[in-house]
Amino acid sequence: MKIRKTIKYLLGILIMSLTLWGCTGLRKLGDDEHLFSGSKIEFDSVQFVTEPGPTRSELKGLVKPNPNIKFLWMRPFLSIHNMVKEPEKEKGFKYWLKYKLGKPPVKLADLNLSQINDAMVNRLENRGHFHAFSNYEIINRRKTASVNFLETPQKPYIIRSISFPEENTGLARQVFGLRDETLIKTDKTYKLSDFEKERNRINKVLKNRGYFYFSSNYLAFDADTTVGNRQIDAQLIIKPDIPPDARNAFRLGEIEVFDDYSLQDYNPDTAAIDNYLYLSVNHNYKPKTILDAIFLEKDSLYSREMHYSTLSHLMGLGIYKYANARFIKADSGSNILDVGILLTPYKKMSLGAEVSAQLKTNNYFGPGVKLSFKNRNTFRGAEMFSVNLGGRFETQFSGDNVGETNFEITLDGTLSIPRFVPFKFGEKTVRKYVPATNITMGGGLFYRVQLYELHSFYTSLGYHWRSSEKISQVFKPFDVSFTNLANSSKEFDDYLNKNPTIKKSFDEQFILGSSYRFTYSNLYKRKNRTNFFYSGSLDVAGNITSLFTTAIQGYPPTSENQHQILGVPYSQYVRLRNEIRFFINRNTRSNFGFRVIVANGIPYGNSSILPYIKQFYVGGTNSVRAFRARTVGPGSYNPPDSLSNIYVDQSGDIKLETSLEYRFTIVDFFKAALFVDVGNIWLASEDEQRPGGKFNWNTFYKEFAVGTGLGFRLDFSVVVVRFDFAYPLRKPYLPEGERWFFNSGESSGDWRKNEMMLNVAIGYPF
Repeated sequence: MKIRKTIKYLLGILIMSLTLWGCTGLRKLGDDEHLFSGSKIEFDSVQFVTEPGPTRSELKGLVKPNPNIKFLWMRPFLSIHNMVKEPEKEKGFKYWLKYKLGKPPVKLADLNLSQINDAMVNRLENRGHFHAFSNYEIINRRKTASVNFLETPQKPYIIRSISFPEENTGLARQVFGLRDETLIKTDKTYKLSDFEKERNRINKVLKNRGYFYFSSNYLAFDADTTVGNRQIDAQLIIKPDIPPDARNAFRLGEIEVFDDYSLQDYNPDTAAIDNYLYLSVNHNYKPKTILDAIFLEKDSLYSREMHYSTLSHLMGLGIYKYANARFIKADSGSNILDVGILLTPYKKMSLGAEVSAQLKTNNYFGPGVKLSFKNRNTFRGAEMFSVNLGGRFETQFSGDNVGETNFEITLDGTLSIPRFVPFKFGEKTVRKYVPATNITMGGGLFYRVQLYELHSFYTSLGYHWRSSEKISQVFKPFDVSFTNLANSSKEFDDYLNKNPTIKKSFDEQFILGSSYRFTYSNLYKRKNRTNFFYSGSLDVAGNITSLFTTAIQGYPPTSENQHQILGVPYSQYVRLRNEIRFFINRNTRSNFGFRVIVANGIPYGNSSILPYIKQFYVGGTNSVRAFRARTVGPGSYNPPDSLSNIYVDQSGDIKLETSLEYRFTIVDFFKAALFVDVGNIWLASEDEQRPGGKFNWNTFYKEFAVGTGLGFRLDFSVVVVRFDFAYPLRKPYLPEGERWFFNSGESSGDWRKNEMMLNVAIGYPF
């Protein structure tokens, strides 16, 4: 039986190979033409190379153009190019298909091998391997050809000493004073990039000390390689022919601020305010709001840092479309720069509308709409007031409850003030980023037809600020929400009565608390070898309320003897969530992504369970994708078939989840990923109605849900449309010994047919 099955598979592969033979893309090559298939870089004296990996990658990057993309034996995009006839115009679908999706053949003759060879020698010498050699060999294989480059790097040169200019002039003294922080280290291998970084470092410091017209190009290094023993004495020099202004430090003169600048018919009024000339036509903004964002001061030395911080802060106010600073010499003989800060505002008020559609893994699909209003300058101090009205409708198009519908309506308003209110500290502190005080209030209605209806209200006071490009923080000292189960069907009431723990999570959703979130991210540095993201949040609720009610009642609250506010039990808990993302960028076309989520919520005092809206979930498009949204867990709990007609989210107090993705570009915006997801949720306390749901240190590792799959992404930069096909490898609710799919008795064919889960979403999962 196995032999027949093997023969069947081999015949299938043979037939497929013959069918796709044309996909090699070689049939249109001429008799003397060879398709370039790739290159190899080898060193014949690798012991001399201090950084073999980066050096090989740098040399590999010189081999251009890149070969046609190959998948197994096929070159699908070259084949598309070959199959499509030449279009008559350089536009339209046919042109896009042949030259954008399809790719023309990259032939060996397209490579300038001599030029590439010389460039490799240059790069080796830039890394200290002076007098290096590079040779290449062409390997022909019928209609393809590859190139092997053999590099002969000599023993690298070492920095013996570094000296700075010692002339007794203003500029030379400034440069000499920076010698102790030099990036050029003695006894280290010579690298041209280190000298370029050193020039940029010095230029950056000088720019903050008034040297407005200075440039890193005005610095040069003399390298003496004649000292022997493959050593270098390096000397930094200031080029003698630089412009006179580049040798002088400049101070700031008059500073003019145009708060509503326009190129057309602009005749502003002028007022002198705190050493600034403030110019405005419409007088829409309080001058203090604008001037507090300007860190350039009259009579001070020019500073590039203050210059850029000013522009960044002004743009961060959210009221300006453009912010520019113009520096002009006051007169030809002085070292004074007059400044003009030109600010072009947005329209004060705007209306917006968004239409969306959502397809969920629980087979719900439906449209959504959001209407928004913004006032960017509510009280003339750059305060932004926004109102959003949203609605969403969805229906189940397949599964056990076809036709079941849900809808949601939300209304919220936010007043964002670009400073800390009511505090005065830091108003004129130099900040590149604008702090904000956010006051939010809103409510919503969620209706799961024929089951229940939830009404919600929330309000908060929060402070948001950035410490740097990488670090942002949010603190909400006042964070209140109330969610009420307004209506429910008899069927849903029966379910809650049979599950008192879940019933309490719906009943006790009056939250009076505070929260804090810390985020570190360098994901914006796309050229880094690695990227890291961390987000940690802490929610605490009910503690101050408990002190207040205890003082009134005379005894502390317990979950059996609860205190109430306005006739409703309030929630008391602490909730901690941590998320880490780590990316290893192999090159510009592929990377590995890794995510871990560890979260825990602990109810105490007045509560025995977390509020429903604060519990954790697993499953869905951004979680374990092989399972429907919010259907995994808790633990090994398996909902009975009697609940199949009541769609209830499976939730818990503890969450552990991780995902691993290998992402790669197929062509341009068309990308793909292989992924594995692992995760589950657990309960902190025993629940008789959900056996197997409690977290246990001895068994939790046996209760993870595991899924894997292949995803395709249309990455248009502004929006990413994602299609992830996922299969469950391990189901935690099955009996032990049967949880892995290969132990379940299900054939691989049935598994692929019955278990595939399609996730359609906007954006990457992490």
